[in-house]
Amino acid sequence: MSSTSDVDQTSIPAQWGGEPRFHYPLPMPQISHVPMDVAASVQAWKESYGFPELSPEPHYSIPGTVLAWCLGRFSTPETSKAVLHGIGCLMEWALVIDDEVLDHAEARSRTSEIIRLVAQITHVLESPGYRVPKNESPLIASVHDAMEQLRAECTPTQVARLTTGVRHILTSGVHKLHLDEPNEDEYLALRIHDVGGSTYSALIGLCGPASIPDEEWNAPAVQALIQCTALIGGVENDVFSYRKEKAEGQTSPNTVSVLQAARGITFDQAVGAATEIRDRMMLLFLRLRERLMPSASTPLQYLIERLGQFIIVNTEATLCARRYNPSAPQRIALEDVVKTPACWAPSLSTTDTSPLPYPSISWWWDHC
Repeated sequence: MSSTSDVDQTSIPAQWGGEPRFHYPLPMPQISHVPMDVAASVQAWKESYGFPELSPEPHYSIPGTVLAWCLGRFSTPETSKAVLHGIGCLMEWALVIDDEVLDHAEARSRTSEIIRLVAQITHVLESPGYRVPKNESPLIASVHDAMEQLRAECTPTQVARLTTGVRHILTSGVHKLHLDEPNEDEYLALRIHDVGGSTYSALIGLCGPASIPDEEWNAPAVQALIQCTALIGGVENDVFSYRKEKAEGQTSPNTVSVLQAARGITFDQAVGAATEIRDRMMLLFLRLRERLMPSASTPLQYLIERLGQFIIVNTEATLCARRYNPSAPQRIALEDVVKTPACWAPSLSTTDTSPLPYPSISWWWDHC
């Protein structure tokens, strides 16, 4: 698929606000390690399937730096490098699927092709004995390879949680192709899974000391925390990526555009509304975290703590990744984001702890 380059740039609002952006109310943890060796190996793997890294620039010359930083936020120095490699491969594959298939400017004109591809990928994800045909699409062969790496290192339960999460990403991406002018509730429910939802929680779980027991993983309060964390990241990403999406001609919905259409408000007002939604979910995240942490098993405590780091790394990656900041002067060094006040809002935009008025997520507040 080719990129769309003839979009009227004058119709795209200037990126809102500049710094500061979103508030993180917990202490900012320093990263314990940055597995650059694993990231370099993942980049070689990616290129072997024909998915090359963007050309490096003098100010940002090492491909895979953002990936290494994300892997460091998810893991500890004791985490198996084989597990990290498999996670890294799957994360890089997911970015390719997102950019080149599900969110591509031409996606809506190729829905039949995409649905067939998604159906095949879903089958491959859930077929540990799958035999990849010769000359198979790199999108199929690479995800099979990544999953086989993780199957060799992780428990069947951990792999099943991961495949479920990836299936949610794929099916949500297809749903977006058929969802014209969604209301706020419809869009937010979709965004939970489209942004990675339980996938990233499953990946974090692979890095922990042991598999999270089923009774904890499936508990409503834990699922509320997982989904809430995912949607916080999704709303933040929508605000950050709005200009990128429109400049590339993407037609899929975005929190900002959905709020504009649903409420008849301006771009800046929609960004303010999105920020309030995000901040009310952050207040819920804190309450759920406080409720769950004292009685959680060690593996669940690991997940809860790293979900906070997931929120942080979402901002770090957004400010530093080439996909959102193509010009090197726009980017800040990863190690500087946490300690730079201008990267973060000084406070939340609201103190409202009542449930958000969306049936798809209001049940989260029942468990804090």
